[in-house]
Amino acid sequence: MAESPISIMERRRKALIAQWIRDPLVMVQVESPDALPVLVFLDDLGEKAEVGAVGRRRQTDTVIVSRPGDPDRNASVWVRATYVGYRTAYIGFLDQVYGTEATQADLVGYDIDHLLNRARSPGGAGFIRIEAINTAVNRAWGGLFEKAASAPRFYANQHRLRRTMSWVICAKLANQNPPAGPADAGGIERLVGFFASLGLDPNEARRGLTEMLKFAYGLR
Repeated sequence: MAESPISIMERRRKALIAQWIRDPLVMVQVESPDALPVLVFLDDLGEKAEVGAVGRRRQTDTVIVSRPGDPDRNASVWVRATYVGYRTAYIGFLDQVYGTEATQADLVGYDIDHLLNRARSPGGAGFIRIEAINTAVNRAWGGLFEKAASAPRFYANQHRLRRTMSWVICAKLANQNPPAGPADAGGIERLVGFFASLGLDPNEARRGLTEMLKFAYGLR
């Protein structure tokens, strides 16, 4: 019996978190697909990485970057920031890489999420990694941190086309709900405890989360 898309999506989230714990320079946005083979696989094992299409979709819209081995760690799908067909592109990725026959029904309860808020991509340029995130968790973050991070004051910071994974992105992948804001000490400490359980430094986690929240809410 074929593995369910849900179990694949859950496993992929855990694999990405584990990768970020090993190396905080995990990319979530790049300027073009050509940059992906070098930037995605920092632990160069000598295996050649390739960039290819998702089905018959144009590689100017969405691509798969992969190398031999476990696809949970060695395959990912990226879309142009302005591309609107990213949900079906993710389904195509699952079908192509894992041999599933996934449908929209298999994604109920999940959002296909740009791991970097695409509003922060300069002029809609750049390619952003997408993954399946629990809908309730994703929208909780979207209603707080991500909404604030889309404010006009961030536009001056939109010249960057390479960005790495953050504490916030990891929290979403791990099904952790957001604090109510930078003044929510209890909510921040809840997340600090979660990151500590992964073996990460609690002081670093506290500092990183607090700084990101203050920046998002214009408090510095």
